Amino acid sequence: MYDNVDPAVLPLGIFFFFCSLVGVVGNSIMIICSIVTKRLRSPCHFLISATCLIDALHISGQFPFCFQLFTGLTASQSQCFFILSIPVIGLTAGGPLILAMGIDRFVAVKFPTSYRYYQQAPVRYIVIQLIFPILYTIAFLIYGYTERDTDESNQITCANPLALNGRAFQVYNYTSGLLYVVIFFLYFKVYFSLKSNKTSSRFKKVFRSIGVTVCFVLFGWMTTTIANASSYAVTDDLNVAHLIQMYAGIAVNFAAASNVFVFYSINSEYRESINAMLGIGKKSGVSHTETSTTQEAAAPHSSGRSKSISVLSLPKFLSSSKISQRRMTLV
Repeated sequence: MYDNVDPAVLPLGIFFFFCSLVGVVGNSIMIICSIVTKRLRSPCHFLISATCLIDALHISGQFPFCFQLFTGLTASQSQCFFILSIPVIGLTAGGPLILAMGIDRFVAVKFPTSYRYYQQAPVRYIVIQLIFPILYTIAFLIYGYTERDTDESNQITCANPLALNGRAFQVYNYTSGLLYVVIFFLYFKVYFSLKSNKTSSRFKKVFRSIGVTVCFVLFGWMTTTIANASSYAVTDDLNVAHLIQMYAGIAVNFAAASNVFVFYSINSEYRESINAMLGIGKKSGVSHTETSTTQEAAAPHSSGRSKSISVLSLPKFLSSSKISQRRMTLV
């Protein structure tokens, strides 16, 4: 049936097709949850949704790969760059957006009062957070365009790692590796800060969901970066080097497709939103606060009081340094 397909690539094509299908649908569900659920519209959740969108764009690049693989069609590297221009945006913006989420969590943990202030101007805060991801992505789109191989005799099967050619791919590989080293230490710092602070359970669940997905991504990019960097060193055959790079992308694509499963299993808010959207389970009689800046009451002796207090309705509490240290904004 697939006589024209290289047996070494066939398992890769089957995996990428189903992984991409699940990933695009799953990440779309995550984005829709943030649109329809008011309590999932904070700057933090916007960054989560942006990451899901970028992941969906990234893994959508496997559809052209699978189409060419199973039909036997090929294209020049220059043509592949244009075919995969949208997935290249997802490929390059993923790391910077994960870094932006890490910075957001770091500020929320270390500077809670300042973070609450930033949330009063969410658009400006989000724009500032997106400056680096946008500039980083534009830089590699331009660099990838200038490094295109326009030789029509060099025909390839379009795959995400091959969209960036030559030096553009090498520079991307090394800079993304550096980014993920920074990301590792940043999330490590946030994790230990959470261990030593009395933060709310909701905040911890949000970070735990992000942390698990980041662990998947870090593992995937670690294996991919090592494989990409060593592929040209272990063989002089360009096709074998390309094959190594494509197989190394399995972990990254798995991570990009797993967002909805991680957040559904760990974060109750996303789970409730997804269940409501899909009509799963019965409606609960428990009402949830609509604001994303809700805080838990800190005084242990005030058991008769409500356990959640709206920051917007009680602005005087924001000026109390003791309460600020014992409370954490929930986002």
